[in-house]
Amino acid sequence: MEVPLSDGLLEKGVRRLLSAPLDLRIVGEPVWKPAIEAKYSARHLALFEDYKEEVAFIAAVALEWWEDTVAARKRNAEDERLAVHNAWIDRPAGPASFPGLVAFVRDYWFACDQLNKEVAHNERVAPWTFLLGWLIDQENEKAVSVLACMPYWPVGLDRQGNWV
Repeated sequence: MEVPLSDGLLEKGVRRLLSAPLDLRIVGEPVWKPAIEAKYSARHLALFEDYKEEVAFIAAVALEWWEDTVAARKRNAEDERLAVHNAWIDRPAGPASFPGLVAFVRDYWFACDQLNKEVAHNERVAPWTFLLGWLIDQENEKAVSVLACMPYWPVGLDRQGNWV
């Protein structure tokens, strides 16, 4: 099943997630932007291989869960369009509402951030780039379509500038 994001909603979701962390800089938070000529550490690339495999699995499970969610609404709706509408009303993040997806995203965000603390500055990878940008680069459309449904990244910064 494909996520029914039409009318540019997929692109809007991607843009929102890739730019949202940088908005924190406006209010003075210490959010860094990766170096233009970043090399990326071998450790980041290895972690991404694990992530890529796991995100493909969780995206497939989330889409199946979403399909079941819509099907349940169809049993009580007058037509399919209304059932889909009601599913989105009940679960505004669509398939990204799947239980466990938030914890999964947080786990990899923090793993990427930890690597960033251990490697040279020019080898760092912004967690949002790691989680979404690299999937786009590799044309992992199914996982991108699920993540793009997230209204925001499920993380924040503490007073010391640490992701929490």
